[in-house]
Amino acid sequence: MMIISGIVLLIGGIFALILPLLASLTATLIVGWTLILSGAFHFVEAYRQSEQRWWNIGFGLLLVLAGASFLFNPLSGMLSLTIVLGAVFFASGLMQLYLAWARRRTDMVWLLGLSGVLSVGLAVLIALNLFTAAATVPGIVLAIELISTGVALLFMRPDPRKTAENAKTTGEKIPV
Repeated sequence: MMIISGIVLLIGGIFALILPLLASLTATLIVGWTLILSGAFHFVEAYRQSEQRWWNIGFGLLLVLAGASFLFNPLSGMLSLTIVLGAVFFASGLMQLYLAWARRRTDMVWLLGLSGVLSVGLAVLIALNLFTAAATVPGIVLAIELISTGVALLFMRPDPRKTAENAKTTGEKIPV
């Protein structure tokens, strides 16, 4: 099942790279439905708990409204996602640059510094080309996630100890 999952994720990631606008729209709709579902869970929790009922109702309503805005106006949702991604890249890049500076006397710290420079650079590119980036960046980020997870699943190996235990209990021969 891991191999099949890996192949499906890898194919999905490749399609997302080929069609980043469609992947960005898909990511926006997934975020919208996730926000609505999270809001619904807060409503259920508000019904079950009387202590924090108003907090759960308020936060649930906020999540449902945010999710609905992503679904009913996906282009502005893509813009919102892109702004958040740009902020995450910027903050991550600054943190990596700080850590590289703090550990400047250790080996291979230059890779951390390079990663920080690239992250800040991506954030600046997103900020300077926000509307163009909104059409592609969420889809490309989704593609990278799908491809990296797909590759990881394809290269996972079963635990030999568990394979041996299963073979002992079922009487199968262990492949060498």
